[in-house]
Amino acid sequence: MDIIFNIDKNIILYMNQTIPNYPIIKNIFSFITHLGDSGFIWIALGIFLILKKSTRKNGIIMLISLAVGSIIGNGILKNLFERPRPFVEFSLVPFIPEPHGFSFPSGHSMASFVGATCIYYTNKKFGILAYILAILIALSRTILIVHYPSDVITGSILGIFVALLVIFICSKKFNYFNNKNN
Repeated sequence: MDIIFNIDKNIILYMNQTIPNYPIIKNIFSFITHLGDSGFIWIALGIFLILKKSTRKNGIIMLISLAVGSIIGNGILKNLFERPRPFVEFSLVPFIPEPHGFSFPSGHSMASFVGATCIYYTNKKFGILAYILAILIALSRTILIVHYPSDVITGSILGIFVALLVIFICSKKFNYFNNKNN
């Protein structure tokens, strides 16, 4: 664990020293990170998918996955681990308004990878674009020093796992994607 913490620490301190020299990067990643606030972009996409009959099932799966991921990541794991955010741990000033709550795992990363995985499952082309956005949102959390890299990696993996689990349950147990009449 010391190795991971040292890597996390070195990356955070590097970002803290480097990003102020590049305000354009800070501004771009601030915009990107806010797309992921409260899972907004992914919830909006899920609702949009529900509105069209041909993508309704995918939208429902995405919203269920986001809810499950939020319960596991934000409701259980953050409170179980109670990891302080890096700007708190190292007495730094984050590059965005200070988020509240604990750091591990990253909820932005988790929600982003839930959304991207759900989209990719039924539409590879848009799924790749969704994964690019998910990666950018996840990276923004470390670049803006509000999450450690290990928070972001864990949140991303958790998001993929939750989405695949919900897809599996709905596909295999309820024939959700197999029955074209629904």
